[in-house]
Amino acid sequence: MNKEEEQQARLSLEIAQRWCAERGYELRDQAGRGGTAPVYSVQGSDEALYALKLYDKEYSTGKLGDIEADRVDAQKALGRHGCPSLVEVYDGGRFEDRLFLLMNRAPGKELETVLDKVPRDKIGHIVSEVAKAVIFLSESNICHRDVKSANVFVSEDWKKVTLLDLSVTRDIDDPVGRGTDQDGRLPVVATARYAPPEYLFRLLDPGPELWHAVNVYQLGALLYDLIMREPLFKTEFEKAKVNRYRFAWMVATVDPVVLAADADPALVLLAQRALDKNWERRSKISLDDFLDSPDSQKKNALQMIGIGAVKPRDTSGEIRPPSAGNQRFREVSKHLKNGMVEYLSSTGITATHEEHINAGDAGRTVTLKWRPREHSDDLVELAIVLTGVVTPQGPGYGIHMKMAAPIAGLDRTAELDLPDMADSVDVELLLKSKVETAIATLARDLSIAQDKGE
Repeated sequence: MNKEEEQQARLSLEIAQRWCAERGYELRDQAGRGGTAPVYSVQGSDEALYALKLYDKEYSTGKLGDIEADRVDAQKALGRHGCPSLVEVYDGGRFEDRLFLLMNRAPGKELETVLDKVPRDKIGHIVSEVAKAVIFLSESNICHRDVKSANVFVSEDWKKVTLLDLSVTRDIDDPVGRGTDQDGRLPVVATARYAPPEYLFRLLDPGPELWHAVNVYQLGALLYDLIMREPLFKTEFEKAKVNRYRFAWMVATVDPVVLAADADPALVLLAQRALDKNWERRSKISLDDFLDSPDSQKKNALQMIGIGAVKPRDTSGEIRPPSAGNQRFREVSKHLKNGMVEYLSSTGITATHEEHINAGDAGRTVTLKWRPREHSDDLVELAIVLTGVVTPQGPGYGIHMKMAAPIAGLDRTAELDLPDMADSVDVELLLKSKVETAIATLARDLSIAQDKGE
């Protein structure tokens, strides 16, 4: 910190002390420092701890001050909302020549600083709590726009989770960002590494479609941080931080690799799908999909289609390196078909299977059929459509899955698109792993349709 920064910090501290003295609070310490303001821990007469955000003079006056003042008003309007996993704003306005916000003091530490310490069985809970906050905001017609591990606090026991920084929120139906964006220039108000391409490069007009796609992507990025135990695009950021345009291009074109043997496969698949660069495919994911569901829900959904406890996958064995042309495609398709037959067999199911080339040579379809219960006349049908695609890394594969089953006397279906995957030496195992995990998602969707009576 240089002398000018020290002087500004000292001045801010003095103003915070005067604010506390005038309003009956006691200043305890400086809790942190954001891009626009220091945040102080203050204690009220009720002995409770609060967070006082005292904006820098630069962001309290002039055009920037007008923008931040509108944001302060928007946060005050949300106020004491009652969502346990979202920061609450108790007061805000202007004190002397500074803008301020008084918020509840979230317990614990910034999630980004403890990613390597989060127990694997707590990942689902943490993401679920943040998703509840995002859903609450969405139902209030608001998009947060900067969901990331650095904006989340977690308690020491990992139970209490709080999404912070409401200064970046935006009305979902507002096409110009009145009160939240800068002087009609519509800048990207988000952290670049956590922003999807359609937002980073303004490929979609502001509106419900865009903000849902952003929400899904950022929750997927939060899952990535927790599963991989490091911030998204950490290595790429270190390599390209001096060139923000190069970094933005990398964020838009490089597919994050989400793999961890000790993480819940369903969460790994959800992260992979949520980080899909294709916003239309990604947007098929519901925010509810990020909510923590009991293991019994997954188990019951699988049992409904005849699958019991899933045994660990055997990933041993040598994979042949990819080769170009139709032969390679046939090899991948055959490996996927055989892998699914083995997987179902490991759960006690004997499935019939067939494979055919789609019309116009548009990929290959593997179809598996089985009876969910012994002596049952019902049939569960799973169709896996493997297509050739071009990814930023080169030729690859896309997968569309469709499951059909009679539930409560009615024929029901569920469909799912998986993120495209570039060809590689281990693409067969990766595709097999994704499809296995996706079966549980399809089964869950069928059970939800049953509960809703659809």
